[in-house]
Amino acid sequence: MEILFARHGNTFAPGDKVVWVGRETDLPLVDKGWAQARAYGEALIRLNLRPDRIIAASLQRTRGFADAVATTLDHSRPPEIDSRLNEIHYGHWAGRTSEEIAADAAGAEAMAAWSARDTWPANAGWVTTETELLDAIRGFADDVIGRADASGRLLVVSSNGVLRFLPRVLGATDHARSSYVMKTGYAGLIVGTPGHFKVRFWNLDPEKLNP
Repeated sequence: MEILFARHGNTFAPGDKVVWVGRETDLPLVDKGWAQARAYGEALIRLNLRPDRIIAASLQRTRGFADAVATTLDHSRPPEIDSRLNEIHYGHWAGRTSEEIAADAAGAEAMAAWSARDTWPANAGWVTTETELLDAIRGFADDVIGRADASGRLLVVSSNGVLRFLPRVLGATDHARSSYVMKTGYAGLIVGTPGHFKVRFWNLDPEKLNP
């Protein structure tokens, strides 16, 4: 089994104030985000990695990205939508810049741990809990990935907060990697079967991937 991953494209245009955005803020893609989606689809064609199924979170930015990839691939069926892949609700961090969050010591420490090690911040005022997120991802993994054709190929489109935990839930972690951060429009690939997954690549620019 091959499971491709994509983080949706950009939701901020040049000159926009870049803030933390979770499931509480349903932003659409901007022009650069649509271009990133098309580039992702073109990369899959070049790499001969056309997915059998495309599954996306229900937010505008993930649905739009998945739709644009499917159109680029001339995919035979529209992307499937699964709200269990929806981004974390960032609560008190939502709508604030990283600099604003880091203005106090507690915020700076929590954000540094999240960025470097994917450590869930305590007392940060996030609405989504770590247990809720992991339960949702495990449910998705069991229902969708666990029941998929062992010779099939899936594409999963989600957001950075969710994607950070999917390799861990699938048991595909690499001890040399402390974080599974994913940049906008970037790609990941996990291969194997349930219980025997491994990361082939993660957080890479699809335009720079070679066959």
